[in-house]
Amino acid sequence: MVIKTKVWMERDGRFVIGDGGLKLLLGVLQHGSLLGAAKEMGWSYRHAWGYLKQAEVALGAPLTTPRPGKGASRGMALTETGRLVLEQLVSVRNQIDDAVGPSGPTSKDIAARGRRRPPRVADGQPRTPRGDWRTRR
Repeated sequence: MVIKTKVWMERDGRFVIGDGGLKLLLGVLQHGSLLGAAKEMGWSYRHAWGYLKQAEVALGAPLTTPRPGKGASRGMALTETGRLVLEQLVSVRNQIDDAVGPSGPTSKDIAARGRRRPPRVADGQPRTPRGDWRTRR
């Protein structure tokens, strides 16, 4: 038997950010970019961006800020709110892991949440007679 736990933050009963967001914010802090963080996690950039935007809307404050520039100086940084959220999540996750051992989702579990799923095709047949809705007229 294996004990598993999840950590997430809510505001007014609404999900804000969880274990995936924790790893995402840590990645932004480490790599200085959302793309680097998403690649490290195995998430698509679009999923990572959408996750952050949803968290910011639920929280009512930005978690990241763009870092303008060219080349390596360009990217993303955490706002003060982002750092506080990260600190709180890391603290709670560490307390739980200290009490029951590492019990949060694995990197593989988290990566599976942000991967693209193959299109659903029933009985091996395409969704339209020609196979692609864009070519149907």
